[in-house]
Amino acid sequence: MSYHFKGRLSGHICPECPELLSGVQVLLYRVARTEVTALAVASPKDSFAILSEQEVAAKAGRLIAEARTDEKGDFSFELDERQKYSGEPFEIDLRCDTVRGAGPNAKPLQLTLTTLQPQWRQTEAGWIAAWEYGIPHRHWCAVRARFDAWTICGRVTVCDGAGPVMGVRVLAFDADWIQDDPLGSGMTDASGEFRIDYTGSSFRRTPFSPAINLEWSGGPDLYFRIEAADGTPLLIEPRTLARTPARENIGHCHCVKLCIKEAPPSQTPPTQPLFTNVGQYHVDPVYADFSADGLTTDAGYAFTGDIPLIGILPEATSSLAADYRFRIAEYDATGTVLGAAFDVTQAMAEPTIIGKLEYWAWSSLHGAWMIRAADYWVNRPGSTVSIAQPVGPALSVAVNQAIGADGWITVPRDNDFAPGGKGRFVPMGNLLQLRTTALSSESQDLTLPAPGTAAGQGVPAGRKSRAHCFKIFFEARDHVTHAALPGSNALDKIVCSNTQYRYQRHPSWAGSIVTTTAVVSLDIGELSSPGAGCGKLTNELHALYTVYHPFVASARVYFEGNPPLPADQPLVLAGGEAVSAAGGLLIDISGLPPCAYVLWLEATLNLTSGWGRIGNATTWDHIAFCKG
Repeated sequence: MSYHFKGRLSGHICPECPELLSGVQVLLYRVARTEVTALAVASPKDSFAILSEQEVAAKAGRLIAEARTDEKGDFSFELDERQKYSGEPFEIDLRCDTVRGAGPNAKPLQLTLTTLQPQWRQTEAGWIAAWEYGIPHRHWCAVRARFDAWTICGRVTVCDGAGPVMGVRVLAFDADWIQDDPLGSGMTDASGEFRIDYTGSSFRRTPFSPAINLEWSGGPDLYFRIEAADGTPLLIEPRTLARTPARENIGHCHCVKLCIKEAPPSQTPPTQPLFTNVGQYHVDPVYADFSADGLTTDAGYAFTGDIPLIGILPEATSSLAADYRFRIAEYDATGTVLGAAFDVTQAMAEPTIIGKLEYWAWSSLHGAWMIRAADYWVNRPGSTVSIAQPVGPALSVAVNQAIGADGWITVPRDNDFAPGGKGRFVPMGNLLQLRTTALSSESQDLTLPAPGTAAGQGVPAGRKSRAHCFKIFFEARDHVTHAALPGSNALDKIVCSNTQYRYQRHPSWAGSIVTTTAVVSLDIGELSSPGAGCGKLTNELHALYTVYHPFVASARVYFEGNPPLPADQPLVLAGGEAVSAAGGLLIDISGLPPCAYVLWLEATLNLTSGWGRIGNATTWDHIAFCKG
């Protein structure tokens, strides 16, 4: 029988200031004493103990299992007969290698939390139990003291009760006998809360340090300064406050409430939408990722398939409500005359993840609210997320933005990030996944007119493709007034290529009609006539080949079989094409022993979907022959 025990651990700086215990080792021990029942029902606040090295060593033989907490303070154990465990109580210890803000010479520490009898609940997967515990501040601060870790937790509000103040810097000082020591600073979050971590050396030093370090009392004497983001003073406390009972000789953990007369005006303008990348390739010409003719400068890639249009969107907390869209226009064959622009509509876009919906959902396993996230889409109708609640039905929240008939997409404004709320939109970078086949898609049947284009023959001029070059416009507007926003920009030139060629390969040997992105057709002159496909070769081979694609990077002919083999034959390309000379490429095979061999033709294309050369950029053809 398996037992799944999971939980979450935190420690309290003060009752209103918990911190998640990430990266600590959780250890489960068998109970050594006979008073198992009494230990199991004892409160953790009464059984807490910091262990000596001798006490840790003495209980080593009783260890059942150990696990490390993640960044949220969560841990998980799978216990069964391998650990010789069958549901009984166990001791829970923590081993802390360090804590946040620890001093440089701190040593690891192990502490006992409690003896616990888990409340096991049977499921199809076995027995499960969950336990969440916050170490009381008097115990947790004693642990932090052993690491010389000092912390100030606080909250800044407007004095008349108008609410928390976000985005201001709080600076803490120690009023010392020779000089005032700066202890550190912290920025307030959306709840007005801040945290400052420092070590004892921050207030013990003097102008004579390290020779003389002196502090009349055990802890610092505090006073504060609050500044706006631009440095404007909002609160300057007199240093005499540091000599009052509430601020004098504070301990390792200290919590404080501060207030200012009025909140400062917003120091940060709202984020503006901006089109920045096609995959890894930057739109801004300062990066020089695109050449003057619309290919990438790293390898001359043209774009194919679905490509990611990437950029910046306002976050849900921004004061800016915005829409955005893409419009596209094509250049003529010369690449100089730009045609009329058209909207990128729903049919031209793939479903695209543009961000996440971050939300609180109720966990029946933990009996607590948990932070979770769901994909937020554009052009995926019907996408929803179900948010569990402690009572009643789950909330069903839409996580999709439609593309309007004129191409406009509204930036999500979901901003209800609280237990019981519907979540907050967090942009992740994608703006739209564009189908380049909607811009450029060519199909050529080279079997017509019969008998069609064979290996060794050039592709007719009228069946060749050209570089289809486009300009991509990005537009942003105010959602309410529809006034244009300054983030609107454009990618001046980008080349797209989506080609398909249908043609006949070596009809005299395993012949077939194929459809490929590039023309890659191979034959052997001596075996190409009707009925000659199974003939034997002696000293010479004439390779007939045709390679064509407007963006072919390289091509070669090579052999497969028992070495030594003839050297690879790189092919000369002109205008995206390589065609064997009349009669074929003569290759000396007189040195090959009698056996079966394979002749290969390989072509690699300069195509990308935004992240370097595409994975299927190489196309092959092959034909076998026997050397007599």
